[in-house]
Amino acid sequence: MQKDKLLGRDGKLAMMTDGKLNGLLADSNLVRLALIMVGAFTLMAVLNPQLYLTVRNFQSMAFQFPEIGLMSIAVMIAMLMGGINLSVLGIANLSTIIAAYVMIATEPHIGGWGATFLGIATALAIGVVCGALNGALIAWVGIPAILATLGTMEIFTGIAVYITGGSAVFGLPAQFAYIGSGRIGPVPMPLIVFAGIVALCIIVLQRKKFGLEVYLMGTNQKAATFTGILTERVIIKAHIMSGVLAAMGGIIMSSRAVSAKADYGSSYTIMAILVAVLGGTNPFGGFGKVMGVVMSIMTIQFLASGFNILRVDAYFRTFIWGALLVAMLLINYYGNKISEKKQIKATRAASSDASA
Repeated sequence: MQKDKLLGRDGKLAMMTDGKLNGLLADSNLVRLALIMVGAFTLMAVLNPQLYLTVRNFQSMAFQFPEIGLMSIAVMIAMLMGGINLSVLGIANLSTIIAAYVMIATEPHIGGWGATFLGIATALAIGVVCGALNGALIAWVGIPAILATLGTMEIFTGIAVYITGGSAVFGLPAQFAYIGSGRIGPVPMPLIVFAGIVALCIIVLQRKKFGLEVYLMGTNQKAATFTGILTERVIIKAHIMSGVLAAMGGIIMSSRAVSAKADYGSSYTIMAILVAVLGGTNPFGGFGKVMGVVMSIMTIQFLASGFNILRVDAYFRTFIWGALLVAMLLINYYGNKISEKKQIKATRAASSDASA
């Protein structure tokens, strides 16, 4: 379904203009993010090139950021519709805890790889269920996304604590550790998984009808309803996708630790929101790109790795993350305003030429 068909003949020009404007804003945001990412990498490399510019450090970074990167994309999807998903970490930990028990119970019967694949399938299924619950509460019950996902975050975490008694679950198959700690040649397995999922998300959100519907809902949900979009179904589908991504992030996190626990990644919820916003996602909906989130998480990883090497105090790091968030919000705000004014002038000039 094309954009002009969604709005009809009368809305064709307006929708095409909005599409060009969004494209221009997206490109300008991505350029800014690319410059910031390169700047962060260059700064850290200059400060300590002997330790930073090493294969070992690059591999270490590639092992670390995919899990939070997937959770950040999960948050981004909810933000695209003007909502938020605060339950990503709860989904990640609950899904991997249940998957861990499944793997431990089935490994003696079907072997390590069989148990690993069954555990992954179980975790993703739990992600689907949790995401569907979030979507149903928002779409059918009408609870605001921030309250619905705040409540389910506590529910999922509470279930995880009840199941485990607050302890970590050990005894997972050795093959499961390959997902979070293995390599194919010199390339870490988490990076390969992350790249594959990112490519799939780009296709779904930016090349398919479903992605267009998500963006339109974030721009104006009432208008999207009038165009014939089944908004409730889109909300549920989007939160299912968000839940699956959170579960996949949990799989990588649990695989790296070769265990599962209810409080793993305690800071990941805030970090996922930070990464999504830094990546140019509009918290009010309608705008954001997967590549923006990818560049954002890489920027933060470059800085975090450099801080570790330089032994920067943890409290000062917190200040830097907050300052970076505020700075990016200001840069994106004023950058978008400038780009929007330029595009409006260009559109008016084109309209004047056409009517002359």
